[in-house]
Amino acid sequence: MHRSDIRTHRVPGAVAAILLAAGILSGCTVDGNPVPSLPDPAALDTGPYGLEPLVAPDNHNEKHGRILESMRLGEAVIDPVEADPSLTFGLGNTASVPIPTPAAAGFLARPVRAVLERHGMLAGFSVGGMDQGIKPELAVGRARLLTVQLLRFPDDESARQAAAEIDTTDAAVSTDNVGIEIPNHPDAHAHWRPAVPTLAAGLAHGPFVISVLAGHTAPDAAVLTGLVDAAFTAQIRRLADFVPTPPDRIATLPLDQDGMLARLLPEAPGVWPYPVVVTDRSDPNAGWRTGFDVRGVVYGPRAGLRWGEWEKTGEGRGLVLAVNGPHQLVRHPDVVAARNGFTDTGEMEAGESGVAAAPAPFGLPDARCLESLTVPPHQARFACRVLYREYEGIVFGRTIRDTQQRAAAQYVLLVRADQADE
Repeated sequence: MHRSDIRTHRVPGAVAAILLAAGILSGCTVDGNPVPSLPDPAALDTGPYGLEPLVAPDNHNEKHGRILESMRLGEAVIDPVEADPSLTFGLGNTASVPIPTPAAAGFLARPVRAVLERHGMLAGFSVGGMDQGIKPELAVGRARLLTVQLLRFPDDESARQAAAEIDTTDAAVSTDNVGIEIPNHPDAHAHWRPAVPTLAAGLAHGPFVISVLAGHTAPDAAVLTGLVDAAFTAQIRRLADFVPTPPDRIATLPLDQDGMLARLLPEAPGVWPYPVVVTDRSDPNAGWRTGFDVRGVVYGPRAGLRWGEWEKTGEGRGLVLAVNGPHQLVRHPDVVAARNGFTDTGEMEAGESGVAAAPAPFGLPDARCLESLTVPPHQARFACRVLYREYEGIVFGRTIRDTQQRAAAQYVLLVRADQADE
């Protein structure tokens, strides 16, 4: 079971998950004020898992820093609905991903990597959406799609040259490609194949290249260029509020500025989750066939909107999401929002097929577990969700007992992190 096989409270979610109906904490009354009755951490079965919050090490690694700067860029990339309100569906696990190196620029044609290297690309982030709830690799010609990649370069001139060379290099992949103009953006570079319902375009803006890949149900130039025009306009407006990290400070960006990763269950006790981005692409051409595995990062309120495969609702706003392997930790704006999200998710997912409810950890009322009926036994087929104050933790495991222990350990970790902050 992968991270996209469980819904995350109407936010990053996925296709095969069902959670038990919400178990509301019982409370006692003291002087008229309701006080939640929290379980005793010492009474929980936490197995071999670490229960103390980790301390983030200092960062002196440019590789890690480029991922962290890419996550910062994620807060500056537009949501596709800002260009087209119909693009409410995510693109699976490629919907919101950092692009810290040219090798990770999976939506661009493979030969473009050399262009990005030559001009010193420093960081990047990609956000995508479509108007149908289908797999991205099957969506070309069946749905309207938009992916916006924001790529950062050392200076304005590097970005200007990169934008032009990205276009010529990508266009050269097929002799059927022809240039096309983008309305309201005379400095943009764009091309398409008139018989194919996709269009690729790039525009330099300061030290950034805004790279857009658009798709439609038919090779309609007016629709495609209009979509790109709207994306460029919205992205330029958004960049006015973003301040990039100076290049000589990227290697020193903090690994856990929000304190989220310290609260997230580590994959192994005492092991800090350093940021990692791994790509797996099956198509050398520009398109939507690249897979991403992102670990040890924190998605801010904007970037987290599109993490995972989910149908967009207003409830996704204001969340912070930490990801470590398959495990996730969500911080809601407040405890009321967390409770509502935890409750609503169970009601939403109660009717989904392919999964079954599984026993929650003993002694932990605000927990729900599930079993995927389609995942092979040797894979992580169980998932548990646990609620603590404004936090929701989601953990995965191969057996129900192991997953229950992980969930209990995640709860204790949250409790002890709060105690350490007091």
